[in-house]
Amino acid sequence: MNLSNIDVTALIIIIAAVWFVVQSISATKLPNKFLPLVSIVVGIVISVAYSYLSTKNIQLEQDLFFGLFAGFSASGLDDTLTKSVSGLINSFVGILVSKAADSASITDTSASPDTTASTTK
Repeated sequence: MNLSNIDVTALIIIIAAVWFVVQSISATKLPNKFLPLVSIVVGIVISVAYSYLSTKNIQLEQDLFFGLFAGFSASGLDDTLTKSVSGLINSFVGILVSKAADSASITDTSASPDTTASTTK
């Protein structure tokens, strides 16, 4: 296996294609625990197909390696993006909720003397 002539652009295209296909498959009723395995299989299939369509020459060992790499990369990319984006959203929502709670408590404390004053008169 000769890794000295790695086509980085092709590898990025394969990773993006694998990610897109796996996202499409994840919309089905397939359990999420199988998605990394599906990602690897799809990566190998797309890598071999890309190699055959671009050069009409299949270097099986190299294509399997690139397919595994693309599958793991797409799976990790999805996991990272999902956790990062949900973490940012949760942090942002938490800040908004705490500010809303603070402003509500300030409003409640300013309203409570008026209600006590009106009840004593």
